[in-house]
Amino acid sequence: MAKKQPALPLKTVMAAIDKRDKGWYNRLSAEQRKAFSTWMMMRYASSVQGKNAAHFIFMVNELVNKNFEEVYKHPELQWLLMSMCGTGKVEFHPYIKPPNSRKKKNKVMEFLLELFPTLKSDELEMMLDINTKEELKQLAEAHGYDDKSIKDIFGK
Repeated sequence: MAKKQPALPLKTVMAAIDKRDKGWYNRLSAEQRKAFSTWMMMRYASSVQGKNAAHFIFMVNELVNKNFEEVYKHPELQWLLMSMCGTGKVEFHPYIKPPNSRKKKNKVMEFLLELFPTLKSDELEMMLDINTKEELKQLAEAHGYDDKSIKDIFGK
């Protein structure tokens, strides 16, 4: 089955921002307007490679991001603010991987989280890196885990 093309190609949106096309949003269909995400476009618009990188970061932050909570219900106004960030020529906006909130946790990580519920995920990962499997097994034994539970968490 072929993948469905996105309603708004990123390259087209970024070119409209770069060229300061203020009427671009008004020319979109209803379906395309639904697909437009100001938050995601702010991320891409602020990431430019080249000599204008600082300009885009500053402009997107000052014009679009600042006081965003006051204009979030007005997508056309959001677009007009974004279009003011452009330089008049097309720039290269590298792909930014969207944040992934669904991080898989393995059984050892869940075990550590149960023992240390106040630690952040990067601190838990550090504990995994600096301790051997045997040391973590000893920690489980010291906290009263039975052999079956330890085998379930750490495997053989």
